[in-house]
Amino acid sequence: MWIFSTREIAIVFYAILFIVYILLHKKTRIAFGNVINAACKVKLIIPFFFVLIYSSIFVYLCTKFTFWKWQYLKDIVIWTFFVGVPICFNAASHQLENNYFKNIVIDNLKFTALVQFFSGTFTFNIVIELLLQPILVFFVLLQFAAKDKDIPVKKFVDGIVGFTGLLILFFTIKSAINAVGTIELIDICISFTLPIMLSILYLPISYLFAVFAKYEILFLRMSFKEPQNRIIKLKHRIKVVMACKLSYGKIRRFLYSYVPQMYTTMDNSNFDEIINTFKTDKTS
Repeated sequence: MWIFSTREIAIVFYAILFIVYILLHKKTRIAFGNVINAACKVKLIIPFFFVLIYSSIFVYLCTKFTFWKWQYLKDIVIWTFFVGVPICFNAASHQLENNYFKNIVIDNLKFTALVQFFSGTFTFNIVIELLLQPILVFFVLLQFAAKDKDIPVKKFVDGIVGFTGLLILFFTIKSAINAVGTIELIDICISFTLPIMLSILYLPISYLFAVFAKYEILFLRMSFKEPQNRIIKLKHRIKVVMACKLSYGKIRRFLYSYVPQMYTTMDNSNFDEIINTFKTDKTS
């Protein structure tokens, strides 16, 4: 049984055409090479492989259960590359708003999760999918281009995209009803819950990404207000880590409220005083 749906085949087909187009034109080929070089930096590769290892462990544990089928590996791989990796890197590269990680789970429980389930599990024949994908891409790009435009323009584009989504949902639900009895119930349940379960399991690793990134910024800011002595800097960092531990809020507070109190000529006692004040600050 072929494990790829007609929609996935159509997407891969257009992706290959897009890559061929890029490689055939010098300007786009050079730009594409620059993107690849930027993505191959050690600081990006190491976290990326860490995410892959995390997913591999998850797959290994799943294989120990009797319900496991290797066809689920495809869904896990797709989710990891297109959702899991962005979740982790966004957590590291953006300021986390209140309830950031809670919202990740909620977003997967919303109506969009049901839409993704139907649009991913129940698809049209290959001809319709080949015609449908360019239209969907066009509307998505149109919505992206209109996000900074006037509100009436944005509302109009959002309305078109919303109507198109509902139309596709209508036909996919119709296809789903016609397919009742042809797909095993457990496969349907797993396909529906897998993205939600993966989102929950990725919360710890995305949080660690955010903590590590914030520590990196904190230590960089501290280096401008410390003596040029590696031993002293190392001791400072150990004391900060012992005080903040894995608390994103504490790291952030130390960065913005206590680093400004540091100065290059301070001695160990001055720095210890800053640390002690930070520890006794109940708001930290």
